[in-house]
Amino acid sequence: MSEIQSTSFDLVRLTRAKRAVDVCPNTIRAYAKEGLNLYRKGRAVFFSRSELDTHIRRTATKQAA
Repeated sequence: MSEIQSTSFDLVRLTRAKRAVDVCPNTIRAYAKEGLNLYRKGRAVFFSRSELDTHIRRTATKQAA
């Protein structure tokens, strides 16, 4: 049970992206075309904050190289 409590729920609804991570939803959609995972439940679309962080860092190092 402690393992479940130590992990945080980091999915953010796409429509709330600007408030949650200060990145607009259209940018998140562009990142999804580049490989960022989007999760769908019905009409709602979610993305992971940690995956977004990893994706941004990975693309930044590609552009710097």
